[in-house]
Amino acid sequence: MDGTVGRETGAIVREGMAGRDFDYDRGAGILFTRGSADDIFQAGRHWKRFDHRRGQGRLHLLGDAEALYLAGVYWKVFDYDAGMDALCAMGDAEYLYRAGRFWKNYDHRRGLEAIIGRGNPRFIYYAGHEWRVFDFARGQEGLMALRSAEFLFYAGAHWKEFDFTRGTTALIETGSPEFIYRAGALWKEFDHAAGWLVTEKHVAAGEEWRGKAFEHPRWREALRAIWRSLV
Repeated sequence: MDGTVGRETGAIVREGMAGRDFDYDRGAGILFTRGSADDIFQAGRHWKRFDHRRGQGRLHLLGDAEALYLAGVYWKVFDYDAGMDALCAMGDAEYLYRAGRFWKNYDHRRGLEAIIGRGNPRFIYYAGHEWRVFDFARGQEGLMALRSAEFLFYAGAHWKEFDFTRGTTALIETGSPEFIYRAGALWKEFDHAAGWLVTEKHVAAGEEWRGKAFEHPRWREALRAIWRSLV
């Protein structure tokens, strides 16, 4: 947007917030033609008179996921079904996750599928940790398919529900000595013997984590059991 236009539309938003003799119809017409997504969001939040349906449609056309998400949180009038359609079309995993936390109405099943479809393990994990409605089995499937050692580990450590048997297999298949060590230290259930084989296979990359395992009480106990079974 041209800087001059941005200053003009920003001034219109502020004038509408101040009220007095402001012409809301004319102001909205300018915003819906030339205003930024933030201008429209601020007007929808603060103006005493605003066409929220038209404003929401304009945010969708502008493709600004952050402004649409914020409108769903702060606007007095918001079409959540249309908002869900728009967020899924935009495909921004961060704001799909944020909306799942803070929108009053949200299709968590559809939102999770959209995040998985974007291939973003970080926000799959965050959703499982913080959404009030979450399909843990489906979320874990998404993480395992993406082979994200980091967020598989975090899910096993922090989610309320987690299949440790399948999770251990998937984590070991990533071949990450760091997160195999971490899971062996913190997960409620873990196959230490299978994990140890991976740290030995990756001689250089696993050296630091083998050393840490020798110092960690849970790993030391598991290693003793492994070595006793070999005698």
